[in-house]
Amino acid sequence: MGGLRPSRKNTQSRLEEAANAKNLESTTSETPPSSSAVESSTKPLQREAWTARGTLLLKFHDAISLAINSPEMRRKCSEVASSMSSAAEEEPEETSSTLVNHEYDAEATLIVQNKHKRDNDVRDKALAVGFCTFLFLRGVPIVRNVVARRMAAASRYKFESASPHQQLSGSTTLQQSVQQPARESPSRLRKFLRLTLDITISAAMTVLSGTFIFTPRPSAYIEDMSKLPLVKGKSVYAEVVCPPLLNEYKRTLEQYGGRWPVMSSPSSSGATAVATSAAANAPTLTQEDVSLNIIRKFAENCSKRIKYERAILEEQNALDELEKKKKKLGTVLIPRPVPEDVKVNIDEDVFFLIDDADTAKDGKACIE
Repeated sequence: MGGLRPSRKNTQSRLEEAANAKNLESTTSETPPSSSAVESSTKPLQREAWTARGTLLLKFHDAISLAINSPEMRRKCSEVASSMSSAAEEEPEETSSTLVNHEYDAEATLIVQNKHKRDNDVRDKALAVGFCTFLFLRGVPIVRNVVARRMAAASRYKFESASPHQQLSGSTTLQQSVQQPARESPSRLRKFLRLTLDITISAAMTVLSGTFIFTPRPSAYIEDMSKLPLVKGKSVYAEVVCPPLLNEYKRTLEQYGGRWPVMSSPSSSGATAVATSAAANAPTLTQEDVSLNIIRKFAENCSKRIKYERAILEEQNALDELEKKKKKLGTVLIPRPVPEDVKVNIDEDVFFLIDDADTAKDGKACIE
């Protein structure tokens, strides 16, 4: 006895249907990538400027972070810190440690003041958030109890229609409704637990807001750092951080044809009223643009330091013509902070303020 067997025609038709189905699937699977390719070709064009500024900002951050974490920076900071600690313990004498302390005292003081200011700002905002949270948690039950009491007091009394005997006299009576049983007040343990919970939640909000919400942005640290080359005396940041920063700024100008690729804000460039009104119609600066303009201000302050130190060295060389002095940037002891009226054109001066050969040789810039 033989079972039923499929005919050749049926098998061939099934194979043809399977092949057609595969062809349809292949065609449908190939069409979406074409549309996605069109979308991918259009999206990068919209985000090209954003990506370029982000990459440029990362380059400047890498240059600054490498300079700050360099062994030379650590050695300088350890020398200044040890000299300041030894000078605070010992009696004031004219020793080398006290001299180093006085040379870098202005810069160290400004660093401490900036850190103290940032910490106080974060602390005040976090405490305000915690205090408002505590008031909210304690105020909601109080408001709820007050509303409940008023509603209960309003429902205790009601006007009822007078009886026929009272209608003859033309008077109405105010009958007191049946009083509801008073709610039991919470126990002392329950009140203490509520207070403890409110304090815990408020403290958690204070810590979390101070840690995550109000943490200063990296641009805030760079903005404080940008003021360090302008201090009187000597500057470690001008000696270690300014040379790689100016070299990176020079490479950026060479990459963009000698111009700064970000529109400067009116406050940073000292624009007039006409420029301010023109900037008001300009597109809004992004966070990357603001950070890049802060870095540009940092490079501008480094250029001011170089020009001011050069002027001081020219005066010293004029008095002592036999000995021509050539010192590294930041190691010239200036008697007062760099004046604000020192004129610099950072986009042009950066090409001759720093010698690349000196910078590549020992990692620092020399000024004559």
